[in-house]
Amino acid sequence: MNNLNIIKKSGRKFLTLSVCVLALSSCQLDYENKSAINPDNVWQNETMIQAYLTDIYSGMVPGWSSTSDTDTDLTTDSNDSMSDWLRGINISASSCGVNFDYGIIDKINYLLEQMETVPESVMALKDKDAVVAQAKFWRAYRYWSYVKDLGGVPLILKSQDVNDLPSLMVKRSSTSDCMAQILKDLDDAIQALPDRWSSADYGRIDKCAAMAFKGRVQMWYASKLFNRSNDKGRWETAYQTNKAALEYAEKNGYKLMDKFSDIWLTKGKSNTEALIFRHYKYPDTYYDMNQYLPEDITHGWACRQVPQTPQLLAFPLKDGSSMAIYENEEYKSQKLDVNRLSTDAAYNADILDKLVNEMDPRFYDSYSVPGCDFPSLEIPAGQYFWTSYVKVTPFYKAMSNIQLERNAGTTHYGSFFPLKAITPGLNNADSYKGENNAICLRLGEVYLNLAECAAEAGHINEALGYVAAIRKRAGIDKGAGAIGYGLDVYNTLEGVRRLLYNERAAELSQENFRYGDLRRWMNFDNINAQKHYNNLYVVFNGDEEEAGKFDWTRTLEDAETQKFFHIDFVPNVKQVEVSTFNISTKHWFGAIGDKTMGANFDNDMSQQNNEWGGSFDPLK
Repeated sequence: MNNLNIIKKSGRKFLTLSVCVLALSSCQLDYENKSAINPDNVWQNETMIQAYLTDIYSGMVPGWSSTSDTDTDLTTDSNDSMSDWLRGINISASSCGVNFDYGIIDKINYLLEQMETVPESVMALKDKDAVVAQAKFWRAYRYWSYVKDLGGVPLILKSQDVNDLPSLMVKRSSTSDCMAQILKDLDDAIQALPDRWSSADYGRIDKCAAMAFKGRVQMWYASKLFNRSNDKGRWETAYQTNKAALEYAEKNGYKLMDKFSDIWLTKGKSNTEALIFRHYKYPDTYYDMNQYLPEDITHGWACRQVPQTPQLLAFPLKDGSSMAIYENEEYKSQKLDVNRLSTDAAYNADILDKLVNEMDPRFYDSYSVPGCDFPSLEIPAGQYFWTSYVKVTPFYKAMSNIQLERNAGTTHYGSFFPLKAITPGLNNADSYKGENNAICLRLGEVYLNLAECAAEAGHINEALGYVAAIRKRAGIDKGAGAIGYGLDVYNTLEGVRRLLYNERAAELSQENFRYGDLRRWMNFDNINAQKHYNNLYVVFNGDEEEAGKFDWTRTLEDAETQKFFHIDFVPNVKQVEVSTFNISTKHWFGAIGDKTMGANFDNDMSQQNNEWGGSFDPLK
């Protein structure tokens, strides 16, 4: 940690500023100076202060992750490898440790100190307070990113002097002390932040976003990972915080987007759901979309986020009923009878039709379906994108996009592909120009966070009501029942837990929540029971010669076309036995890495987490 801090801090004395475009908003800062600037001048210029703050934003707001959820039961990537962690081998503090980088925290602390010296002639008090509030939010955000993974960490609230080496050796604070500081920073931020920003500053953290993030933090702190005794008081606190956040957000103009698919496409204040996000707009900022696309579209990277069977079946049917893998009290029975798929042709045909035509509308907004529309200019008008397979020895051959006389040449481990990150209408040449907003906190999550906290606090019907709002927006049929939307069967605490296990996977798919959810629930058993990456393949009934004669301009939505295909459940898509889930259920918190243990803690084992041979208790 110290070496990283020294590097970061030594660069703090001279700042280099150029034209800054706030990565997460439309706000443009029009100051330009490419030379070194005396730090004293920075705090005498409002534009430069805002630029300093913008730099903190750019280093904090996450973007799209092409491998989100690939360490879970939900998605797999195109790489044949599986990490040692997932296989449960070579597990040690040396191989799994986390090393600190306090550079951004030091930058925030330095800003907070300097803001105390800024006169009102440079910046009005209200604007100073807003800058400080944003900085405190990001300090809390950063500290929480460490605490949720490690427990307590060194709590440093002042900028450090790199010339005073002993002062850099800071011991870990308790988890409870860190939590108290995180919540204090958030409360300070909430008090000073505006309810909403004007259009010019849209995308900065507002009061609603800070309240919602506080709700997320308190839900985590109430979850089993931190709350082994299931203290209901923590859940009640988290419930009240999330309820206040939702009510305040909706009072100030936030609401669920009318169409689920518009959440990632809608820019500016027209997006009523995004609370914290990174804004992308080519050519200023964009992400490489190739890693989300089938190789046929990109002729480059293969998709690294192919949904597995549990992800596909986490979505309910459009009538609200469930097809989920984990639906009994043990979370382990398969509601989909995968054995029957291979023995009962009528059952197989019914499942295929359900996947193509009868799923929750969110399913079709989240994942492509073979033989259906795909948002690419590479697909000629009136044709469809076929990501299907023909059975060959020893496995399957991809028949992707045959009507374009292109073949992927590789197996993608499934027939379905992500859509949330796909900017519509791009051709092959422009396939890297991803522009969809990457949203790391939105109102849909707040609804689900509140539902979980309400249920755990004893408010079951209220919890189901929040999920009903999510399903109503999705377009699921209300149907019968007091609550409707297929939810009345989940009328117990255990029922709501089972419901949210799948509902969060459906609503928040590809948004990088699953691994964290499984950790805070302390539930890796389902992944280990799954054993391998598995998937559902849409397979042509005939051989390659017959496939070559098939009319690939037909759509799989058509019942007659479906007669030429069936569904195969493949329990091990990578066909490599070494790729077997065996995630440790002894290690729920990470280890302090060797570099930090040696440089900052002098290998003092009182600073290492007790799960990894030390005596530090991350639960205290």
